[in-house]
Amino acid sequence: MKTLSRFCRYLITALCLFAMPLAWAQSGSQYSLGAKLDFATWGGDTPAGGKSFEAGSTLLGLTGQYRHQRWFAGLTLLGGEFQFDTVAPARPTQPLPTGSEPVTIKRSEVDLVMGYQFWRRVGLFLDLKSVGNEWVGDGYTVNYLGLGLGVNGHLPLSPAWTLFGNVGIVPMTIEAQGEKVGRAGRGALNVGGLYRASPHVSFSVGLQAQSQTNAYDDGTEQTHALGALRVGLNASF
Repeated sequence: MKTLSRFCRYLITALCLFAMPLAWAQSGSQYSLGAKLDFATWGGDTPAGGKSFEAGSTLLGLTGQYRHQRWFAGLTLLGGEFQFDTVAPARPTQPLPTGSEPVTIKRSEVDLVMGYQFWRRVGLFLDLKSVGNEWVGDGYTVNYLGLGLGVNGHLPLSPAWTLFGNVGIVPMTIEAQGEKVGRAGRGALNVGGLYRASPHVSFSVGLQAQSQTNAYDDGTEQTHALGALRVGLNASF
């Protein structure tokens, strides 16, 4: 509940900022909706014994974007399941007993982004990020919430092809079963290409790399590395 309350406060603030450029929306505004698939991997090391874990999954995402002149904003919803063989990400509380059964974790991510294109092909943005992990076996949850900063850019190669990329960092609080248990720092890099098939339809393909370190209140740490090959389809209007 604490995470939800804090996320709602951040969300209301971000939506108020988001409404400012919407109020100006006349000519020059553009909306887009899209879907994407992430062929993702999630790996890292556990605090106890330094055992490594890794699993792959296909994540489904939905996106919405708005642009008016130099302002831009976007919302991304992403989710899927990871199944780990025997070693899974460690839980900060209520650790699982060591065994040989697979562990399945439902993962969801929400990103609300707003930024301004300060230069011709480069912009700065704020990223309100929420991540949820739920252990399917017993419903145990770990949630992350934070507000970060990033830089994005694009480089047109032709009327049809454009290269794009962004990099960002997000400091986050960690809550397990609704109780704060530590802090995390996440860095992410995305690069890819976009092909415009028509004035209103485009396809994209890209690579994503994320690194995250969890620092728990009990003094232990855990590292995570997430990567993905991403393909997407967007329609603008």
